[in-house]
Amino acid sequence: MEIVSMLNCALGSAFTAALAALCLYLATPRQRLWPAALGRAKFLRWLSVPLATGALAAATEDYGFGPGLGIVLGGMAVVWLALPHVDLWLQRGKPQKA
Repeated sequence: MEIVSMLNCALGSAFTAALAALCLYLATPRQRLWPAALGRAKFLRWLSVPLATGALAAATEDYGFGPGLGIVLGGMAVVWLALPHVDLWLQRGKPQKA
């Protein structure tokens, strides 16, 4: 397999997994990044399943199950680690609710 197509598959799978992680983060009740998403929390949780499954299927096809799972979990971990910090940074200076 050509190296460019392998990188495209890995980046595509990681990006799709990151979208799944974004959906899961926006469905959590404590997020303040996009308050309107709380009304669509059930749909966002549902949407994260086919996104994560598709990312895993695409990565597994080219790399195998173990490396594919690592690509997907790595893409999700970046979002899960970064979004709470971005959320806090965007909320600085705003009054806190009790």
